Amino acid sequence: MGRCPTRTAMENLMIQIRRIGWGAVEAAFLLVVLCLLLNIILGGQSDTFISDVANNATMFLQNLPPGLVLGLALLATLYGFIRARLPR
Repeated sequence: MGRCPTRTAMENLMIQIRRIGWGAVEAAFLLVVLCLLLNIILGGQSDTFISDVANNATMFLQNLPPGLVLGLALLATLYGFIRARLPR
């Protein structure tokens, strides 16, 4: 019979998977921001991929209710403030 992995090995694996996942999310977010900035800088001369991503992101942000972005920003600020105050 095979042995089950130890608890610390599973925790280390989950930590590594979480880091890789957040790295992928951050890379995708940076790609969208880069496409938006390139679309602003290049304007009509930008590639179709850049303009399509920028148009999709712009339409998404315009369709959000006005208070949602402000509320999310306030929640993120509050979370960061509370987390900085908690002892480690």
